[in-house]
Amino acid sequence: MKRIEELRVLSSDHHRGLVLAKKAHQAADSGLSAEAAWADLEAAFNAELEPHFQVEEQTLIEPLRALGEDTLVAQLEREHAQLRGCFSPEQPRGFDELKHFGELLKAHIRFEERELFEVVQARFSPEQLQLVADASAVG
Repeated sequence: MKRIEELRVLSSDHHRGLVLAKKAHQAADSGLSAEAAWADLEAAFNAELEPHFQVEEQTLIEPLRALGEDTLVAQLEREHAQLRGCFSPEQPRGFDELKHFGELLKAHIRFEERELFEVVQARFSPEQLQLVADASAVG
């Protein structure tokens, strides 16, 4: 489905996220340096994905709960936590984990584009959508 204007910034973030997922897979397959790949991924995660996650959490979760979309909210929160968890200090950071991160990120973006954003653009009020757009433009 075509993305409405208020969700275009978040949706375009997903393209950059897919590029990041692909980079994780390529780094895992290259066998060069898992440590360097993780450092690059973490910098990109902090600069691009974390702000994106925060906008979603601040503007989508409560309105979705109010609409009774608890399953979508639970999946959004669970997947954000899993992706953040990949960067916790106690997590191993090898080639298998790079591949796993890429797979998680790709699946998460697919979920948001195919399910979450479809509900948001169909069910949010114009005012709620504008709050999402405003937060996306800043974040």
